[in-house]
Amino acid sequence: MWIEEFLRLMTDSTITLDAIDRAYALKDRNLPSKLYKFRAINDFSVSNFENDTVWLCSADKYNDPYECATTWSVQDVLREHTKSNINNLIAHAKLEEHLSPAELAVVHAADDPMMELTKLLIGRHEDISPVKRDEMITALIDVSNRISADNIPRMNCLIQRGMKICSFSSRLDSVVMWGHYADSHSGFVMEYDVTTWPPGDIRRRILHPVIYRQRLFDATKYHLQAIGKKDFNNLFGAIAAIHKSPDWSYENEWRFVIPMGESFSDQNYPMPTPSAIYMGSRISANDRGIIMRIAERKGIPVSEMSLSPFEFCLIPNLIGEALHA
Repeated sequence: MWIEEFLRLMTDSTITLDAIDRAYALKDRNLPSKLYKFRAINDFSVSNFENDTVWLCSADKYNDPYECATTWSVQDVLREHTKSNINNLIAHAKLEEHLSPAELAVVHAADDPMMELTKLLIGRHEDISPVKRDEMITALIDVSNRISADNIPRMNCLIQRGMKICSFSSRLDSVVMWGHYADSHSGFVMEYDVTTWPPGDIRRRILHPVIYRQRLFDATKYHLQAIGKKDFNNLFGAIAAIHKSPDWSYENEWRFVIPMGESFSDQNYPMPTPSAIYMGSRISANDRGIIMRIAERKGIPVSEMSLSPFEFCLIPNLIGEALHA
């Protein structure tokens, strides 16, 4: 499947411009033909419709607390960080006063310097039994790992605040989507014809498929690569932003993903004029009139969704021919 090849190109611990270009060219060839933006009817959505915009906001504003979430091996990252900074640690803690040159050499050569330091320092106390010593070592390492694990939610919060997102669906007829995102079927949907977006359009570049996986996106290799190095793949946050739990798979989501950072404010983002408008089966007469008037000015065809009398199925019914401004 093309998505697996896209991920292979984008998720190495380091990345090249060639890999990025190949990945985005592959994605570009597999974009959906239509995208749908489900909206309740309010001042904001009506303004977006009138002005050909969508709302681009930080991931921490979304209803999924796991947006952009990553995880990593606390033990592996802490061990590598300690190895990279062992000289600073020894100097800061003045360990030369407590350990012999031979012991310090053992620490430097150890695969896990923190574990070796802990064993050497606790082992100096001959009054502690071997069993108690092992319990103390385990307890200290566990505490260190838990403290390091606290960095995971903090890092995820930083990624969420810096990642700007706008969500679409590749499916129009989802009863659940109309219920959740179009005000219980009383809202509307804006359709965008992606096939009309010209090559090189930035919207093609920033549009990504959401990938539904059971486990959080593992960022271990990126953190390991970044320790003491400069050439790590700093796009991993954007790739994390397109991973979600299978619980959300009914959304059939594609999304704009822009890793702009916290300084980039939430804002309206320009879009082409919608290729069609769909109104919910429960839309009020007043809201129906609002949508119809805007669509008529813009020359956009409008359909109204109806419920099939035979199965769980929503059916779009075109209201006359395409409207003309």
